[in-house]
This record gives sequence, C-alpha cells and structure tokens, in this order.
Amino acid sequence: MIINRVCLSDSYKYSHSTQYPTEMVSMYDYMEARSSKVYDKVVFFGLQGLLKEYFSTKIRKEEVSQAAEYAEKHGIPFDRTGWDFIVDNLSGRLPVRIKAIPEGSVVPNGNVLVSIESTHPSVPWIVGWMETLIMKVWYPTTIATKSYFVRKMLEGFAERTSDNLDVSFGFHNFGDRGSSSVESAAIGGVAHLTQFMGTDNFNSIDYAHKNYFENMAGFSITATEHSTVTSWGEDGEFDFYNNYLEINKNKPIIACVMDSYDIYKAVDFITSGEIKQKIESEEYPIFVIRPDSGKPLNVLNVIINIIEENSVAFTLNSKGYGVWNKYRLIWGDGVTPEEIENILEYVTSRGYSSENIAFGSGGDLMQNINRDTLGFAVKCSSIELETENGIVSRDVFKQPITDKGKVSKKGKVTTFINTFSGDYEVDTLDNIDDRKEALEVVYENGDIKKQYTLEEIRTNSRK
Repeated sequence: MIINRVCLSDSYKYSHSTQYPTEMVSMYDYMEARSSKVYDKVVFFGLQGLLKEYFSTKIRKEEVSQAAEYAEKHGIPFDRTGWDFIVDNLSGRLPVRIKAIPEGSVVPNGNVLVSIESTHPSVPWIVGWMETLIMKVWYPTTIATKSYFVRKMLEGFAERTSDNLDVSFGFHNFGDRGSSSVESAAIGGVAHLTQFMGTDNFNSIDYAHKNYFENMAGFSITATEHSTVTSWGEDGEFDFYNNYLEINKNKPIIACVMDSYDIYKAVDFITSGEIKQKIESEEYPIFVIRPDSGKPLNVLNVIINIIEENSVAFTLNSKGYGVWNKYRLIWGDGVTPEEIENILEYVTSRGYSSENIAFGSGGDLMQNINRDTLGFAVKCSSIELETENGIVSRDVFKQPITDKGKVSKKGKVTTFINTFSGDYEVDTLDNIDDRKEALEVVYENGDIKKQYTLEEIRTNSRK
C-alpha cells in the first residue's frame, strides 16, 4: 500500500498556513501525557517506527500534486507554494527538528516527551501539520505503559510466591486478530514486547526487525485452537489429547485449549491415568491447560480441585508455595489487569506460586485504550516573529476557564534531568542551569539522527 504522506494530517490543518501571523518565522510544539487517572507515568515508545516508516525518505512532487488535487475536491485550501518550496528548495526534506525522551524511558505524566521545531522561516507551519501523525505515538506508548504495569504486578507476585522472578512470559499478546489494522497490530505488538517476550502476534516480529534492529523480538509455543480439537469430534476428544502429546514428544512445552466440550472432564483426563504418567515423565513436554470460558475464579477453583484430587506432582519452593512439576495454566479469555490481579490472588491463596499461571490478552491489551487513557496532547507553545527590531519570541498557550486540566505549557518547554536528584523537571530551554536536557535530537531536516534497538528500549524501561 502506497501512502501519500502529504495527506497525513487533519483536513483543517491545511488551512492554517494563512492563519498564523504573517511575520511568523518559527514554530515550536511539544507533546505530553496530561492525565494520571489510569497510570501516573508512561513508557515512551513508538516515535522511531513512525519516523522511519513515513519521514525517512524525501517528499515527492507527485505526492504534493495529488494532495493538492484532493484538497480542491475536498473543499479545503492547500499551500501549494509552501509544499513546492519543500520539494524544490529543500529537496523534499521536512524542515523540522524533533527531540524526544529516549524510547523505553519511564516518565511521570506531565513531562515533555517530544518537541518539534521548524528550521526554515518560509514554512514554519509544517510543525503544526506534523502534529496529526506524531500524535499517533499515543498508541504504542499506552500499550507499552499498560504492559509495564502488568509486568510490575507479576514481578510483585513472583517476589512473594516464587523462586523464579523472571516474568518475561507471564503476559502473552493474543491481539493481532482483534487489532484495527495490520499496521496497528504490528506497532502495538512491539509495544507489548518492550516489557515481555511472549507473543502470538507474528506480524510484530517483522516490525521490530525493520524498525528496532531486533532479529527475534518474541517467542511462542505449539498450541491448539478449538477447531483442531473439535475436528476429531466429541467422541474423539481424548484421542486428540493423546495424539497431540505424542506428536510433540520431547518438546519443552505445549498448550491446549480444553473447554471445547466439558473442561472438567478434559482436565480430569489429562491429569490422571496413563497420559498423566507420560506428562510427568522426562520425555514429554510441560502441558499448559487453557480454560477459555466461564468465570475465571469459579473455573479455576474446580480445575485446581481436580489437580489436587489426581495428586499432580508439585514441588514446594523456598517461599512455601507449590509449583506443579509438569503442568501449567494460562487464562486468555476477557483478561484485564484487574482480572489478572484477582486470579493471582486466588491461585496464591490456594498455596500455589504465581509461576503456575500465565495470561493472554488481545482485545483489552490492544484495543481497550484511546488517546485519552493517558491524556495525550501536542500543543504549540512558542513562535518567533520577524519584526523591525529583529526576531522576537512569543509564548503560545491556552487557558480555558472550563477545564484547568487543559491548560497548556508556555515557551520552548522541554524536560530536564535534575543533576542531584535525577528527577525529571519541565522548564524552558533558556533555563537549563546545571541540568541536563532529557530530550535528544532524533530527527532533523529529513534525517533520522538517533535510533534505539529494542534491547536498549527494554533496558531503559527497567532502570
């Protein structure tokens, strides 16, 4: 699919070049996450992918001509002179400087995450035009943030109940099919992989390789779906389980959805008799039981009772919690962070370590968020004007009396790191003092200046 990049802004923005002061020669915007209603900090992620996908090559004359034609039919003005200037005089390179917090950084809400500043006096409005696309970083940042807080929760339970503190595979991405597009599945999928290593979003592996220098960003295992079980017929369900186990002999781990008919009979079968002896031997894989319907605590209560009645082998860890030797659980139906906590509280209250169960999430992880989840905003905060007395700066801000939460920042604002405390602090560029600016130049005049590997991003989010 060929994208016309000149079309990647809101319709009304194409009329703005004539609305700014005629003497304006420079424009400065910033991005922040304003809201702390859900999460009080963010894991910044995703700008690099957007820049590489859309702004790493020159704007072409054909794109401008087509956008101009669309604009006329669409009923909006179009600054053909300005766009032609970018193509003809600037070789199609967008005249902006973008600075950003290092990807993967965990930053309290309210700090400046990105700044965008024009670099040529003839087309300063290009900064406002870019807002629509740059704003889309809200999506991967919000998913990375959600996954970060789930990871912290899983680590908390692991510290309390497990000798194995690695939760890298505790929260699996099932969200490709539930995403709004192929691209959103890829972008959101890599955002989740900033915090975890498990995913069934195969599409995201390619995006991570192309945009974040990662040869293999995540992993999955052999698993069933209802059709592979039910294709054997109800009478052949147990034959399927035997066959499934045999064809995966000597593999480390397999998963099986077990509620195609009667999950309790299925769990009883798989945890008793000859098939149990096989699973608990060294030749066969760990068997992950996957319930996929019903109220989680009710279903898990019965399953754990069956496991106990069938004397499934377990080991007591140093913290006094049981770990099944060759069985695990995964819950992947209707999973939310709140449900994960409820389930873990229940499983550990039964005396079993949190490492016995993992979680999979699709719709909630990838789709149950929006730009307002973290209150993302991009606002103009400063312009420069060419006057008789030279270049002068003007603060640009809004201050609505109806919503103090939407008051915007003034001046060329950025985020600094306090030299002594290490805290993030918002201030204007002319008030640097002895502080270090946290934002780094990532894009300037058509060139990507700074790139991060997925490994670096993962490291940043764990500092």
